[in-house]
Amino acid sequence: MPGRNVNLTTHLSTFVDTQVRSGRHQNASEVVREALRRYEVDLAAEREQIAAIRAVIQEGRQAIAQGDYTTVTGPEDSEALLGRLTRRGAAPRPVDAR
Repeated sequence: MPGRNVNLTTHLSTFVDTQVRSGRHQNASEVVREALRRYEVDLAAEREQIAAIRAVIQEGRQAIAQGDYTTVTGPEDSEALLGRLTRRGAAPRPVDAR
């Protein structure tokens, strides 16, 4: 396994030492490996979230291109739209008969 030298801030160095002293990890390398594994998982989740946001944006753009949108020009329009969306969200949904 290739070795690496890493410079840590005083705060992070203290954190690593605390984790080792607590018995959660045997040594500093274990702390860093766990942190990197968690970071890798976080980055993957972030990529998935960005992909989901991009998909919603694309759906919105398609809806706008098809004329499926509502123009809101003031507080009354805002309240009316919110009311419609609230009613739509509260409406019973059909059961998928697959």
